[in-house]
Amino acid sequence: MAIKNKKNKKGKVIALQGGIAEIVFANDYTPKIYSLLKTSSGVHFEVVEKIIEGRVKAIALDPVEKVYRGDEIYDTGDMIKISLSKEILGRMFNLFGEPIDKKNNIKSEEVRTIRNISKMKTKEILFGKKVLQTGIKAIDLLVPFCQGDKIGFFGGAGVGKTVLVTELIHNISLKKIGYSVFAGIGERIREGNDLYLTLKKLNVLKDTALYFGEMDKMPGVRSRIGLSAVTAAEYLRDKTKKDIFFFIDNIFRYAMAGMELATSLGKVPSELGYQAILDKEFADLEERIVSSPEGSITSIQAVYVPADDLTDPAVVSAFSYFDAALVLSRRIAEKGIYPAIDPLKSFSVNLDEDIIGKRHYQIVREVKRIFQKYQELSYIIAILGIEELSEEDKIIAKRAERLEKFLSQPFFTAESISKRKGVFVPLEKTLDGCEKILNGDLDNIDPNDLYMIGSLDEIKK
Repeated sequence: MAIKNKKNKKGKVIALQGGIAEIVFANDYTPKIYSLLKTSSGVHFEVVEKIIEGRVKAIALDPVEKVYRGDEIYDTGDMIKISLSKEILGRMFNLFGEPIDKKNNIKSEEVRTIRNISKMKTKEILFGKKVLQTGIKAIDLLVPFCQGDKIGFFGGAGVGKTVLVTELIHNISLKKIGYSVFAGIGERIREGNDLYLTLKKLNVLKDTALYFGEMDKMPGVRSRIGLSAVTAAEYLRDKTKKDIFFFIDNIFRYAMAGMELATSLGKVPSELGYQAILDKEFADLEERIVSSPEGSITSIQAVYVPADDLTDPAVVSAFSYFDAALVLSRRIAEKGIYPAIDPLKSFSVNLDEDIIGKRHYQIVREVKRIFQKYQELSYIIAILGIEELSEEDKIIAKRAERLEKFLSQPFFTAESISKRKGVFVPLEKTLDGCEKILNGDLDNIDPNDLYMIGSLDEIKK
């Protein structure tokens, strides 16, 4: 049956539970999946399931306090869309691309659905191997990543994932590498506010667009805000012809939002209560993050690890998409070493002599060997003391301690907390420092002299 006007697209809410509405339409009219519905009170819903002809289930995208059984609802005839232009840089938006920073609306140059499917052919997608320097010693040395890669920051609560993400946004803007788009999925409102104020204070907000669906929002919002943000990243990539950096904090909350929706829809869960379509939902977002002939999208994603368990199904599903994984360790954080990167659990597909160069490759292999041996010796040291080690093992322990201290670094975004000025360390300086420690040139200096410095040039004479 042809639908000619809004009146014929009207339906009625017959049930509402857990942010899921069951809606029946007249004349067996059935809106398409992902259609945007709207009640007379202005509450939006998105169709996610067809029950029978004329009856659907939809997820709430706004608070449902003003929605009651029997309320009228109509099909807008469209999907969720956001307005885009270069003016999104320096601004903060919600799921619908509406400003939430109390500033004027942006001047729209294009409107895109968040379900926009890339028209690029596979052969047009670039897979270049241009190594990027972040200015963070531990990342550039141990977990190098290339333009167009996806990188995961794995860690439990309070080990520094968000601080590391904020620092990277700063360093990218500082070196004018490209623009950043940030998706805040299910995190605290305070953290989003702190991020906005920090970027503004450091004068890098102008190169960043922020999209937020915080933890107080409906699960429908938290499961869709990533799609709004990646749509903005695609737009900036296509229109500015620059390299785009797409940040997500936190991708685990994306999985959790999907689990909440699946539970409310009555779906049978799989392992540990996660939705059966967890992998498909990850694919909907992750496979949108691609490079093109116009520019690259490099993605850095914080991944909350529940109970520090890296075998959690949501964490495992995320792992499969990453070219590099940076694992943050609570044990290292407790020593006051930041960033608290675990050098043995972290990995990168770019640790290849042909990609990073022979010198870098040899240094990182030796650094990992030292840390591996030090981990084995740590149990002996804890029980018997370092004096019980052989002379050779004492040297390894000494150099591992110095490497651990040297790979700490003061951040620009934490200056007010650490009371230390942030530094951007070129890769060459990082390699020089590690090489001297490995060669024993710094065996006689106090390890604390290497703590929270940039390059060796800062060591007190």
